[in-house]
Amino acid sequence: MKSNDFRKNLLARGVALALAGVAAPLAYAQDAEQQDEKKKESASLEEIQVVGFRAALEKSVNVKRYATVVMDSVNAEDIGKFPDKNIGDALMRIPGVGIERRFGEADGVSIRGLDPALSLTYLNGQSISTAQWFEGYRPTRGFRSDMLASELVSSLEVYKSPRADLPDGSIGGVVNIKTRRPLEMASNTVHGSMEYQYSENAERWDPAFSGLYSWKTEDEKFGVLVSASHQERFTTYDAMENYYGSGASAKDTDGSGDFSHVTWGAGHAIFQQQRERTAFNVTTQFQPTEQLDITANYLNFALSADNVNSNYLVVPGRTADIRNVTAVGDFPAGQGALKHDSYLSDVTGESGNDYWFGPDTFFRNTNPEAQALDIDVNYSHELFDAHVQVGHTEAEGDIIVIGYSGMINTATMGAAGLTGDEVLTLDLTGNKLGVEFEGFDPSNPANYPLSIRENNPHIQDADEETYAQFDLTVPMQDAGIITSVKTGLKYQDRTNERSLHNFTVDIPASLAAGTATYADLPVNTGCGQYQETAKSNTLTCLPTLDLDGIRDLSDSLTPSNTLQRESLADFYQINEQKLAVYGMAEFEYDKFAGNFGVRFVDYDLESVANQDDALRVPTKNDYNEFLPSLNVTYELSEDLLIRGAAARVMSLPNYQDLRNTFSYNSTTRTGSAGNPYLEPWLATQFDLGIEWYFAEGALASATYFRKDIDSFLFSISELETHEIIDENTGDFFTAELDISRTRNGGEAKLQGIELQLQAELGYGFGVTTNYTFTDAEVVDNNGQDGLNLPGNSEDMWNVTSYWENDRYSARLMANHRGEFFNGFRIGTASETEAFTSVDVAFSAEVSENVTVSLQGMNLTGELYRTKNSQDSWDGIFQLINDGGTRWFVNASVKF
Repeated sequence: MKSNDFRKNLLARGVALALAGVAAPLAYAQDAEQQDEKKKESASLEEIQVVGFRAALEKSVNVKRYATVVMDSVNAEDIGKFPDKNIGDALMRIPGVGIERRFGEADGVSIRGLDPALSLTYLNGQSISTAQWFEGYRPTRGFRSDMLASELVSSLEVYKSPRADLPDGSIGGVVNIKTRRPLEMASNTVHGSMEYQYSENAERWDPAFSGLYSWKTEDEKFGVLVSASHQERFTTYDAMENYYGSGASAKDTDGSGDFSHVTWGAGHAIFQQQRERTAFNVTTQFQPTEQLDITANYLNFALSADNVNSNYLVVPGRTADIRNVTAVGDFPAGQGALKHDSYLSDVTGESGNDYWFGPDTFFRNTNPEAQALDIDVNYSHELFDAHVQVGHTEAEGDIIVIGYSGMINTATMGAAGLTGDEVLTLDLTGNKLGVEFEGFDPSNPANYPLSIRENNPHIQDADEETYAQFDLTVPMQDAGIITSVKTGLKYQDRTNERSLHNFTVDIPASLAAGTATYADLPVNTGCGQYQETAKSNTLTCLPTLDLDGIRDLSDSLTPSNTLQRESLADFYQINEQKLAVYGMAEFEYDKFAGNFGVRFVDYDLESVANQDDALRVPTKNDYNEFLPSLNVTYELSEDLLIRGAAARVMSLPNYQDLRNTFSYNSTTRTGSAGNPYLEPWLATQFDLGIEWYFAEGALASATYFRKDIDSFLFSISELETHEIIDENTGDFFTAELDISRTRNGGEAKLQGIELQLQAELGYGFGVTTNYTFTDAEVVDNNGQDGLNLPGNSEDMWNVTSYWENDRYSARLMANHRGEFFNGFRIGTASETEAFTSVDVAFSAEVSENVTVSLQGMNLTGELYRTKNSQDSWDGIFQLINDGGTRWFVNASVKF
């Protein structure tokens, strides 16, 4: 049994300990002479002699100090010693970066309050294709950070202001993942690690392994690096779900309550997932002369993420009667029932009156994988520097879903031996879920009549890009303040497509509806669910399907090669060609330095989809944009900088918004459609900051940023004139339809401030901390203001306090992301609540070659929660998810 009180006390003490380091600069005022000596001894990045976590922090400070843009970075302490477990977990320590943790591990990266889809992730400066493992995720241009383990990474760079020679396509920011190169390492370097993770919810240990070997010739002209990692993880969580907002006035059959709304449904969800993440990287580097460097890099990563989710639902939205209403909430949208009874005898099994109680279960066989091949050539001449980079990246996702139902009504209850006299009480009071029963045992799997869904989806998505880039830099000797000019071009050819087919399963007689129950499935019974979220009547004893067993059963039901019948409405293919040409100059004058330039982007689109009256219909669109940028640094003193930036930036719409789909109902004169004619997101952004490097590896900074988005995208309905077919007569005619689709036209203003402090306190202690405040205003296509910006948290902060010496190190880390709007659910705005994670890490060098470490994540067992908006449903919960605490024990060797 976990103790939440203990966890909250630990959180309070841990954060207080870490925040104590905020006074660190005062200590340096008393130690100025020693710091001056340190500066003389360590005048350049190459001369830093410290190792471990402090060395990684110092390197990040140096990268920021000498950057020509607004940026931050995270660096590995050593080979295989990245500070976090995946890319998103590491990025959340950076100012202005937030992550999502819906499934317990970071799976979305938001930069400066913008949706993850508006930021891009690159591998060594180029695109990475990605695919989805969950059919509920919309394919976006954002990289899924849970796909790639951190063992293969040497550093992460987050660019917050653009430069003309950097990739376009992001109004949030750009994340660049850098991998290692063999000529940068000692020959015959070997690194290996073995790790075990303990998941508190699953109560089990799971392994992970990684290895690296790097070799180069004696003349250091040719080298090969090979690295690989494999991680297994069993994830389980218990979630309370609530879909509030259904109309219910006609359901008050006994007149027991004064209300007009009720939840559509509420459920106890049990999610289990077996993840196996495998990645390997091969890099060859050839440097025949000091002027020429040729590097080829291949990366392959795959994620097997089979999972099963059983949601034990009460569904008032699919029952005709609500009885004995004993609690009502006074919501802005009207009175809503919070506690009421439902009689099984009232639920007949007819359409709209068929769901009294029971599990709705989906098993997903899902295997996304991706790969990237890149060739990078650099040639340096006394008159110019030339760079050529070509490559290809592709990803494929394959998701097979099979549905199982234990829905109970009077038509199905015979298989479970129920009588119809059973009664349940649904209780949403206290902003938690509870269900009580009379005459029914919810823990008995034999009480749920089994129905296997005959028609199930097979979803495939694919993404690939081929690119070519050329850059030319010319140093300027006698050009006044201009020190160099740079020009280049980049061509990208990208295809993203998605399809859905429905296949029929062959259900054996032993599992036929009407005779089988959930007891005929591979199921475990027991108690102990919802330990951190339960109230007195929460269902803490529910049947849990065995993941291995339900996988085997689902495989036996699935026809080989599946696919079968295509769902025409779900197909789309997006073909994009983009050419970017830029010119940029770098300058220095007195204490000023920086760069200015412009990037011209020419974009062509072909969107192919099926429509009501035609198949595989192509539609084309094209546009171009000029994107100027300016970055300036002014050196007030050797250690004090003012940094400013201004730019025009763009992001392309999500693939699903560009679909050439169109469907309608000729009777209701309504319809929905994609929009291949969308223009890009466009914004003008500004940065102004001050950075004080008051000691070696130390930093205090404040940065103001602003983004004016003048081409915002909204999903909205408008009247459009179309030629359509009468569904009854088959005749063509022209009519006005109310069509819902994503459109340009809104605007948003986002501004905020980032504060950052990093300092060594002495005696091996140190602290790094940051805080970000963001304020946003959104106006839609019709001029309505006061709307929320998706992904924007008003407050985010990080605190890391550490201690280390030559052999041992310890870190205490706290990360907070404030609540944010995440979209709409059942017609109402949904918000993700504030989340604070406390993590720890310890390591010890057993010998010169062996290190052991222990790391804990989410020590306080913080819950992931979403809620309905205050404007309509007064913040009543939508999802309460207990992801639990995870511990990692690691042993690594290096030679």
